[in-house]
Amino acid sequence: MTSLRDSAPPSVTTTPRVSPRNSTVFERDPPQQPRKHKSSRSVKGAATDHRSIHRDIAEILTRQSFLIMMAKSLILYGAPAHRIEETCALLARKMDVDASFALLPGLMTISFSDPETHTSDTRHLRCSQGMDMNKLAQVHKIALAVLRGESVDDANRDLERVTLEPPIFPLWLTLLGWLGSSAFVAPLAFGGGWYDMALAGFCGLMVGVLGVVASRFPVYGNVFEITASILVGFLAKSFGDRVCFEAVALAGVVVLLPGLLLTQAIMELSCRNIVSGAVRMFYALMYAFFLGFGLTIGAELWGYVSGHTEPASPEACSHSINRWWYFLIYPAVSASINIVFNAHLRQWFGMTLVTSVGLVFTLFLKSGPQITAAIAAFAVGVTGQLYGRVTGQLSYVPLLSGVLLLVPGSVGVRGILAIIGSDPSQGFSFVLTMIHVSVAITLGVFLSALVVYPFWRKSTFMNF
Repeated sequence: MTSLRDSAPPSVTTTPRVSPRNSTVFERDPPQQPRKHKSSRSVKGAATDHRSIHRDIAEILTRQSFLIMMAKSLILYGAPAHRIEETCALLARKMDVDASFALLPGLMTISFSDPETHTSDTRHLRCSQGMDMNKLAQVHKIALAVLRGESVDDANRDLERVTLEPPIFPLWLTLLGWLGSSAFVAPLAFGGGWYDMALAGFCGLMVGVLGVVASRFPVYGNVFEITASILVGFLAKSFGDRVCFEAVALAGVVVLLPGLLLTQAIMELSCRNIVSGAVRMFYALMYAFFLGFGLTIGAELWGYVSGHTEPASPEACSHSINRWWYFLIYPAVSASINIVFNAHLRQWFGMTLVTSVGLVFTLFLKSGPQITAAIAAFAVGVTGQLYGRVTGQLSYVPLLSGVLLLVPGSVGVRGILAIIGSDPSQGFSFVLTMIHVSVAITLGVFLSALVVYPFWRKSTFMNF
């Protein structure tokens, strides 16, 4: 009788001897292995899904952050107010973000919504509109790059870099720009003489210094415009009949005049932005009242201090310079305005070219103020749009410099001075003229866009 050991096949000689009970246990053990393997695989899948969700949320937050930074940059650097909402909505659709935008003067509201969870997140941005043509052109390039498919992460980094960039020009050169813009505008726009030009330049320098103080001390910023106009009115009146008070006073506060603000309000109303346009128009009119009130208080303050309260002689404003000097003064005016608006040197040629077209039409057209403004604005618009289309640059920058010489802010302040003075009826006529000229400029600029870009929808992207 052979033993179990001798009868066993050679292949099982290395297998340990187990009892039937143990073999039963051995038969139950293997099914547990696949269950453990299946459980670990599901855990890994859940972890992968979790990381994917985190990645999607981070990407959505990055896109929302970019839209917030873009909206704030457009406001701070002087983009056309009636195009900011449209530009932000276009970027949101490109990035597949469900967002809505509402712009009011000094306030931007952005609402992000999630249709799957039926939730929304609303952000309120408080920022006042500024002017920085160099940074605005860079922001425009970033927005175009996103529309053409650039990643949002790269666009965010570029936008942060632009935000942190220092101004192109040092402080002393910016103050020199304030001086030059006021000095050379006095004979060019307000019929002043050489003495008027010198005093207006000094007044512009003082306004620039107060503007720097207001930017660094927000508490003073609330009364900056009124105190600056009081100072200019005081200085202009102190020289008596040796200078033209109106030319010096208006040229001294030329950078603060609300003509561009009112023109933007008319454009917003034309684009059916009723709330924002109405608020901006009312603010522009009140802003003109602030400046006119300050100039009047400054003049009366000099009369109180000096004891001379007699009115100025009509001959004080009859010493304007020859018009042929305008062609030598104009380049200095253009350079000064470019410095104040922080325009890069590569933008100067386009700005000077477009502004020259507006100046020529303004000087040599013999029609009324409304017709002249409409034709000059149309010429400025066509030149600026063609320049932007040929060079590929943002056409809004040269357009803005050209429109600045056409805007009727000085007319409105003249009206306020007349209302506060002895001729209220003439003052209200000036105010109505300011509104009419703004409507004429809006008509001319919009018609120019229609002529240059009749069927191209991108003509409205960050443009007049």
